Amino acid sequence: MKPGILFLILGTMGLMSAIVAENKTYQQWVGVWEGQLDGQPGVTVTLGRDTGDLQGTIVFNVVTRDGGEAHVIGHDAHVLTHIHLSDSTLAFQVIRRGDSRDLHLAMHLTDDGKAELQCAHCGGPPSTELFRMH
Repeated sequence: MKPGILFLILGTMGLMSAIVAENKTYQQWVGVWEGQLDGQPGVTVTLGRDTGDLQGTIVFNVVTRDGGEAHVIGHDAHVLTHIHLSDSTLAFQVIRRGDSRDLHLAMHLTDDGKAELQCAHCGGPPSTELFRMH
């Protein structure tokens, strides 16, 4: 076999392996993730690859205990920007409506179908456990 053909075959095999690994990495994130607050949906992260790249939204629900029992009274939806995937961590930013400040968030896979959402400057709990819903 000619050396040029051998290098072409090896290069193609390496590229195919990288594509399969990338798809598997993205696939572990695709879906709907939900975190609870007082037994109510507190945050929902939806991730997909409709255009090839990982994209998504996050919805922060406003939960109150007015009337004694916890219930959702509002929603704050955002598009994820500056998405960065590294091993078992997905980092992204959202723009807070009130003051247009960038919030930096990170999801860390902790177990099969579970992740931890962290945001040091969001004004709520510093971390929330998320469960894959779909």
